[in-house]
Amino acid sequence: MDRKPAGGKGCRRGLGPLSFPQVSGGSLLCAVLLGAAALGLGLLAFDRLVLPGNGRADASKLYDYVYAQGKSENVDFVTNNMSDDGHLCFGSSEWYVSKNRVSMCPQAVFGENNAGVDMTYIGEGYDQSLWQAIAAGAYGSSGKVRNRKVMVVVSPQWFFKGSGDEDKFYTKFSYSLYRACMQSVQLSDQTKAYLRRRCSELGIDAQRLAAASHDTPLDAINDAAFAAADSWRLRSQIPNIVSLAPTKSATRASGQPTGEPDWDTLLASAEAEGQAACTNNDFGVYDEFWEKNHTYDPELFQNFDDASDEYADFACLLQVCREVGFEPLVCILPVHGQWYDVSNVSSDERQRYYEAIRETCQKAGASYADFSPYEYERYFLCDTVHPGWKGWVRIEQAFYDFLNGNDDEYLTRAGGR
Repeated sequence: MDRKPAGGKGCRRGLGPLSFPQVSGGSLLCAVLLGAAALGLGLLAFDRLVLPGNGRADASKLYDYVYAQGKSENVDFVTNNMSDDGHLCFGSSEWYVSKNRVSMCPQAVFGENNAGVDMTYIGEGYDQSLWQAIAAGAYGSSGKVRNRKVMVVVSPQWFFKGSGDEDKFYTKFSYSLYRACMQSVQLSDQTKAYLRRRCSELGIDAQRLAAASHDTPLDAINDAAFAAADSWRLRSQIPNIVSLAPTKSATRASGQPTGEPDWDTLLASAEAEGQAACTNNDFGVYDEFWEKNHTYDPELFQNFDDASDEYADFACLLQVCREVGFEPLVCILPVHGQWYDVSNVSSDERQRYYEAIRETCQKAGASYADFSPYEYERYFLCDTVHPGWKGWVRIEQAFYDFLNGNDDEYLTRAGGR
């Protein structure tokens, strides 16, 4: 006997084809728009409620001398929080030397007093001439830098054969700084073309380079996305920057002028402090550095003969300064003469490097402070590379004199004066 399916009429046995409710084109468009609006509101909330802003931070702290990741790339934060007497100082790992290592470093000599000068650190380790050129273009075009006299610290290691550590440029590239250069009305097309070509040669992808220049309408859209992402990255680093900023000293907070530092007293203190810190070696470098690094010799058999790209980048940096209206003082650091002697880097090699830097400055009409005669001065450097006790005092004095129009034994002003 045949059985009828349980459940009566209309009940299907097994799985049949599924059916979905029909959605009109208008409803689908509405859903997409609502989703986009929700995403936009979420991103806006993240931007406004979660990330800190680039405005004025805790006024009881001093931000010029902070050495921290992301600080130098953030033009808005730096310019909003630099001291009234702050002057941009473009360098690299020189800025990591703190007063815990060298008590007469700029943070102590200028930052804890009211001498009318502050050095606003721009740059981190491995930031070479090309990075500095891009940074100078970004800051100089921002319209937010009041003091137009700046310092550029040149490190000899950038000019080793193979142009120093150019291979690290890819990891140091800043989209925010680069786009500010490419969109500057002050930089010439020729300078922009040079910067773009060099970035391409050093591995920066074509999509980001095109976006910053708005090559096409699509590139302009990409630029907005890249810029927003980079802005969020930089703003996420602000809490760390603020945490590292020193609290203003009582003298600094008082606002009372302290006048020109006593350079002779500082040099005497530098001699004593350097001597106390360097007891286990004959090279005048601090003990901990010697213990960890005396068997490591990256300078061995190096030369300055194959760094044409770095010299061209340095010339571009000075050209950028000219175009944005910066008046630079180029600080020519010495190598550690005694260390380079045992590393088989001849004095002739070193002198050719110094002369090439001086000639580039002269061609660009840039002032420079030449410390190359101090290769053998004990305690000018605190290790084999970075300025130390006497070095910082001499650099600070040269910069102070440059800003105030004083005569200075290290200083050659623009035009050879």
